[in-house]
Amino acid sequence: MPEIEVYDEGAFTVFKTRWGTYAARDKEGNGLCTSLDKDATIFWAREHLNDFPNSYATSTNVSTVIGDSLK
Repeated sequence: MPEIEVYDEGAFTVFKTRWGTYAARDKEGNGLCTSLDKDATIFWAREHLNDFPNSYATSTNVSTVIGDSLK
């Protein structure tokens, strides 16, 4: 049985899996993230629950092909 730690007043839990990684689940039991590092798992679980306030994504070199690109 893995040791389960509760964070942010029960908002999510973190536990070590049988493969040696760490996983986080929300209070309903839905998986949030998995990482090799416990601190990273805690960070990304908070990001998931708070709609990623400290994260952003960028796209470069995006192009659109009009027509059948599979020919």
